Amino acid sequence: MVSSLYLTHGLMLLSALAATAAAFPECRGRVVHRWWPALPALLAAVSALALIAYPTWGELKNPGLWMFAIIACVAGVARGYTLNLDVDQIRGLIRPQRSFDGTLAAAAMSVLAVIELVIAEVRPEDQPTMELGLTLAASFLVGRAGALQFRAKDEPHADLADPSRQARA
Repeated sequence: MVSSLYLTHGLMLLSALAATAAAFPECRGRVVHRWWPALPALLAAVSALALIAYPTWGELKNPGLWMFAIIACVAGVARGYTLNLDVDQIRGLIRPQRSFDGTLAAAAMSVLAVIELVIAEVRPEDQPTMELGLTLAASFLVGRAGALQFRAKDEPHADLADPSRQARA
């Protein structure tokens, strides 16, 4: 039997799982490098785009999908601006408030990616894709990360421990 799974399915799943793993330090309120919140957002965007762009790039022209993506991105920006944030301007470190929203959005992407894979394998002929769910979660994470990055440059300095030194201690 020939499988109905493609490389894009693998890219989608691996990116979603990596986004979930990368978002995990935020739910614990850990000190991370300033660029770290952008990593789960980037991986989430890759995951969503891998599903949307398959089998053709024509799906990227769906205005309804992008309307919901913009709304989710605005919600992510609002959430990014409401998070308490400590910033070490000298070392380039941040400590976002302990929150679960980023990790939950990334975990939802992983669950949706697994559902997409199962449906693609079991019933490929009438496969409803998880494009909307993946796009909503990815857009939320992108907006949230963008707001955190934008805010971090203007936040007052706070001395934070280097995360690489915390691992050795």
